[in-house]
Amino acid sequence: MPTSKHRSHRRFRLDVATAKTAPILEERQLLPWPVAAIGGGIAAALAGVLLVSGVVLIAWLSAISIPVPAVLAFAGQTWLLAHGGALAIAGIRITLIPLGLTLALIALSAPIASFALRQANLARSQPADGARRVRLVVLTALQFSAGYLGMAVVVAVAANVPILPALPGLVGVSLGSGLIGAGWQAGYRATGPSWLRAATRGGVAGLFALLLVAASLLAIAVFQGETRMAALETALGLDAGGNLVWGLVMLLYFPNLLGWAVAWLLGAGFTLGDGSLVAPWATQLGLLPSVPVFGALPADGSGGLQAWLLAGVAVAVFTGVVAARAHRGDPSQAIGAAVMAGGLVAAGYLVLTMASRGALGTLRFALVGPQWPQVLIGAVVLVLGAAVGAIATWLVDRRRPSLD
Repeated sequence: MPTSKHRSHRRFRLDVATAKTAPILEERQLLPWPVAAIGGGIAAALAGVLLVSGVVLIAWLSAISIPVPAVLAFAGQTWLLAHGGALAIAGIRITLIPLGLTLALIALSAPIASFALRQANLARSQPADGARRVRLVVLTALQFSAGYLGMAVVVAVAANVPILPALPGLVGVSLGSGLIGAGWQAGYRATGPSWLRAATRGGVAGLFALLLVAASLLAIAVFQGETRMAALETALGLDAGGNLVWGLVMLLYFPNLLGWAVAWLLGAGFTLGDGSLVAPWATQLGLLPSVPVFGALPADGSGGLQAWLLAGVAVAVFTGVVAARAHRGDPSQAIGAAVMAGGLVAAGYLVLTMASRGALGTLRFALVGPQWPQVLIGAVVLVLGAAVGAIATWLVDRRRPSLD
């Protein structure tokens, strides 16, 4: 064992070594603000059209006898359909919006609008704040929407279809995605008093729970109708490319199916043309098109599924509980936050169910989807259920013994 006199007494000394540092590169403006905003809208619309065209061209490989201009016109009509336009196939007029494609276009457009506002900020010596920041966000969204609409006019002319039916949707998608992207880039986040934050938290949780229950319902229906769906797919005689495109179509219409499912859960039910009704207490089916997903429907004449309505009520109560738990304080404010949360869920429910309605034809299938005004019953259930959940939470907390 070494003794102390054999130990080294040298110590580590930390010195700061000199090093050459490169100057930090500052981000510079790439495009003038109007060019980035208006050009961004054009680019977003063009990217959406190219995305749809790519899918359509995959399907065209199975039917190359169709002229390419007709295929591209079909792609333009499909893109406009995602904004509320109409699509004509073999004399059949379709207005059922593929909500999945609409959401994809919004997700594609919002980052481009965010980039446009970034260019506006880089052109300023001082960051905008207050009213100037709001003005900058709004003007960016308006310019983005103008470019988007301009490209939509070109698509409508090239596809030889009227643009007026799709105009409200075009404005909504372009302006909405512009405000989302620019607002996020400007730093706007969900803020406000505690009761408002609690209502927002409860509303988001309630919407997520409602969609989760609806997705579970769809999964059970698909599992039970797997045999019928397989038979319908076989009858279509699709090849590999056709199966791929058909799978993408079903994916794009998945939000619509969720809208039908939540309408079923909350008692409104949905129709599949004249003389048909799909509801928990009764199912009446008429002649249906050969769409494989319709094989997941309950058998004609079935009913007695009212117990599923309790799932919708449970979601409403859960919304109120989350909102009340998020706002600890004045009971009246907690209940008010829960009612507002239920209103947010109800608003999302109404938007989803109404947007998932449309036509799959001109006569019998001129209107398919959730029934109106029956969907209003579900909205009332969501608001009242949230209030009940908040009151129950307050009563439980009141009876709970204090730790003080």
